[in-house]
Amino acid sequence: MNKIRCLAHAMVLLLSPSLALPAESLIDIQAAAPTVGVDIRYATKDNFVGEALYPQSRCLLWTRAAESLAKVQRELEKRRLGLKVWDCYRPLAVQYKLWAKVPDERYVANPANGSRHNRGAAVDLTLVDALGRELPMPTAYDDFTEKAHRNFEDVTQEEKANRRLLEVVMSRHGFIGLDTEWWHFDYKGWQNYPVMDLPLERIPAIDEAGQLIVVGAKDWDQTAAKVYLFERSAKGWRRVKSMPAVLGRKGLGWGLGLHPQIDREPQKREGDLRSPAGVFAMVDAYGYDQRLPFDHRWPYAQATPDLICVDDPKSGYYNRVILKSGPQDWSSAEDMLRKDDLYRRLIIVEHNSNPPKPGRGSCIFFHIWKDKNSGTAGCTAFAQKDIEFIVEWLDPAKKPVVVQLPEKVYGEIAGIWNLPRF
Repeated sequence: MNKIRCLAHAMVLLLSPSLALPAESLIDIQAAAPTVGVDIRYATKDNFVGEALYPQSRCLLWTRAAESLAKVQRELEKRRLGLKVWDCYRPLAVQYKLWAKVPDERYVANPANGSRHNRGAAVDLTLVDALGRELPMPTAYDDFTEKAHRNFEDVTQEEKANRRLLEVVMSRHGFIGLDTEWWHFDYKGWQNYPVMDLPLERIPAIDEAGQLIVVGAKDWDQTAAKVYLFERSAKGWRRVKSMPAVLGRKGLGWGLGLHPQIDREPQKREGDLRSPAGVFAMVDAYGYDQRLPFDHRWPYAQATPDLICVDDPKSGYYNRVILKSGPQDWSSAEDMLRKDDLYRRLIIVEHNSNPPKPGRGSCIFFHIWKDKNSGTAGCTAFAQKDIEFIVEWLDPAKKPVVVQLPEKVYGEIAGIWNLPRF
């Protein structure tokens, strides 16, 4: 095991001048069309599986699809009608559960290829009246009989007319109906959107944060990063400052923090030279000085010769900063008072901490870089002047959080987690 967990390793890299975020992201339909009714059946037991598959009732669609659905809603409101949505973006993990129940591609897409719902470009819905009551349709939602087919004729005239009205208005705004399900519509160009397995739920810590540190890299395996500091105002997020940084020598891997656990690779593991990806709190700052030479509100303590961070997964003190006193059950730990200047300014990032899972990574910090061309063993490192700015800027009362992601993932998830776009 490398005992110097965040020692910089030399390598040549180019610092990206800015994050190249995609023009679209997944957004909540009620941000685009607040009057659309939302009754996500897979967030309840009222579905053909008989269990709640989503943690929250949210309709998420790509920006263009959501804006087009808002146009459908406005057109229907002129008729004193509206929409009620039953399903929108669906994480790929849920697709596997549905396929296990109904392995029939006429009704449930094979998760090996991903579904249109997994791409955030499909919606299941119906018509409602001005009071939100569902209009008569040929079948209930998720009826897997021929009666749910669009061309099925043995239905009442009222049901047929309602089915036709829904299809005509949706088609006018770029949606294409599925032949076997009268309620299912795909947005044009759905095949151009990626299959995703991102979590549906919002993150309370982001909603409550008044300060945000966004660390972005070009891709999972990139070491160069761009960092943006934001403060929340009445008008939303305001960018305060940007700066370069370096990540782990092998880039990023999903960590354990304030975000829902994500089981896809790459995962952050002990000794893998990856920085953790996700959403994280920060705690104490440490350094070599008894007092910092600048004003600060963030809690600070001086590192002493007996202060260590335990990185032995077998230890009961794994991923904890402690004093070397009493019985020692670890075989590996790193000194917080180093012989170089890398930890002269340091902030602890709360990855894998509540409680720590052995082997999922430890001792993750913001600290001073060796230089702009050297990656780390898993931390995020900055020029000294920049990390000093961060320590001076941080305000515990504003509950700051760190979001550290590849730019493509950030672009996809920004709308889900209510993150700033820039």
